[in-house]
Amino acid sequence: MSLSPPEAPVPDSPFTQSAEAAFVLDVAGQLRQVTAGLAELLGQPAAALVGKSLAGFLPLTEQQQLAAGLHRAATGEVVSIEVAVNEQPGAHCLSLLPLPGGGELYGLLRAAPSVSAANALLLERERHLSVIFDNIADVTFVLRAETDGQFQFVFVNRAFETTTGLPAAQVVGRLVSEIIPEPALSEVLEYYRTALRTRQPVAWQETSDYPTGRKTGEVRVTPVLEADGTCCQLVGIVHDLTPQKESEIRLQVSNERFHYALKATTDAIYDWNIAADTLYWGEGFEELFGHKLTENPTPFSTWANYVEPTEHDRVVAGLRYTAFETSNLFWQQEYHFSRSDGSWAMVFDRGYILRDAQGRATRMIGAMQDITARKEAENQQHLLAEKLGRQNADLQQFTYIVSHNLRAPLANALGYADLLSRVEKTSEVFDESLKNLRTSLHLLDGVLTDINGILSIRDQQGSYRPEPVALAEVCRQALHSLVHQLQECGGELRCVIPEELRVPGSRAYFHSIFHNLISNAIKYRSDARVLQIAIEATGSSGGPVRIVVEDNGSGFDQEKVGGDIFQLYRRFHPDKPGRGIGLFLVKSHVESMHGRISVQSQLGVGTQFTLLF
Repeated sequence: MSLSPPEAPVPDSPFTQSAEAAFVLDVAGQLRQVTAGLAELLGQPAAALVGKSLAGFLPLTEQQQLAAGLHRAATGEVVSIEVAVNEQPGAHCLSLLPLPGGGELYGLLRAAPSVSAANALLLERERHLSVIFDNIADVTFVLRAETDGQFQFVFVNRAFETTTGLPAAQVVGRLVSEIIPEPALSEVLEYYRTALRTRQPVAWQETSDYPTGRKTGEVRVTPVLEADGTCCQLVGIVHDLTPQKESEIRLQVSNERFHYALKATTDAIYDWNIAADTLYWGEGFEELFGHKLTENPTPFSTWANYVEPTEHDRVVAGLRYTAFETSNLFWQQEYHFSRSDGSWAMVFDRGYILRDAQGRATRMIGAMQDITARKEAENQQHLLAEKLGRQNADLQQFTYIVSHNLRAPLANALGYADLLSRVEKTSEVFDESLKNLRTSLHLLDGVLTDINGILSIRDQQGSYRPEPVALAEVCRQALHSLVHQLQECGGELRCVIPEELRVPGSRAYFHSIFHNLISNAIKYRSDARVLQIAIEATGSSGGPVRIVVEDNGSGFDQEKVGGDIFQLYRRFHPDKPGRGIGLFLVKSHVESMHGRISVQSQLGVGTQFTLLF
């Protein structure tokens, strides 16, 4: 339980109208408030007394005694001294009592009693003090020290009854040991004895169980000294700390719950103090991204500098715009965030913005979640879906092959075989049927060879290990096997590919691409002009590369062909030999190296293929 002095009187209250000679003064002896009774006693208006020194109304011989009394009262003692006031006959009893806060004292001047009236005056003084103590919000009690080392309650105020739930009638006259339970009792008695022995105030914090529940208070006991210096009473004041302690416990439980919640999540929780422009981070920040927090909170710019530079406008500027230019309560984004090892994490960031009554953003509580693994899984799923789509398209083309290209020569072969069994071997029909049977079987063998080659290419896609391919060298090698055909038709080929240009991919795939495109240009040249082929590559190693293969051949009607240009067995020049799988293979090779191919063609003008890697 805790001690604190009585509360100071309020100006213009019944205190100032009191007929008693009472007053409030500071520890230096300057009058702060006075009653009408004091003004009458000193013979001056109350307003004229405020600010004057009480010592000025005492004889010089008693001013030193007043100074000592003021000093003792300032330390927490209740002081009583006899003084002569304003040269009036007879002595007066001056009582001083410390008020809450430690800066002011309560004083009372009464005519000193005769010896015969001393007991009556003492009872009257105690009555007045009882009235004062009953109006103090803090618990107040008076103890008398017994000869056997025990302490007896001689007074408790109304706050004592309210706080403990113990009526005054059940407390006054009883020993402390009967009221205060163990384990607090032993410690409390020791503090009381210390105050008696040292003649000094003693303070401590105490927790005890009463009918109203467990109470925690800040206790202060002050010894009351008699004129001869002896002490047989203690005045105690207790400031109830129970509500404060309960709030501290609730806050501690809440903080522990929040602390464990942070440990239970893998997210990086943060608190953005918008006024200070700082971010306070939970434990997840270091664990997720590896950055050591040498200070916490950190400047807002520390987080902003870890955001991928090309995403600053969308993320950092976007967050500030949401906080300062809108009334939104929520903000969220996905962006790349730098880890301590230099790698990039894909994060999902979501925050709640706290705003004041005017709608201004004051704080934002948010969480950053590392979704890198999820995004990679989504990308893998997307690639798988694309692969399944391509395979489904291939399956449709293979179905077309089986139903058309494979069925026709097989049906013809079966028909001729049946006819051979029914005609004379020496007849012309037999010879012609045998010849047609061989032709059908050759066609059937060609289709099966094509299917086997396509399936082989599909099996190899994705299984090769990419290597830096020198495009200029591969293009020359592909042209070497076609140079005789190019010379025979009188054509020319111009190749502009930097020697140092390297593209990650398969050397065999690039060789096949160049070979097919050059051979197609030779095969489908125009008879009206000399064939011109141009191959040009632009870009840089490690960056985007663009390859253009252009000719001035016969071309084809692109609008009529539509989207079937790269389909299997799609032919645009029936008068020329070929099976229609070259462009299909080119597109397959390009896409297996994660490239794209497009074509522009005009009948009678020429064709241009564009490859992007």
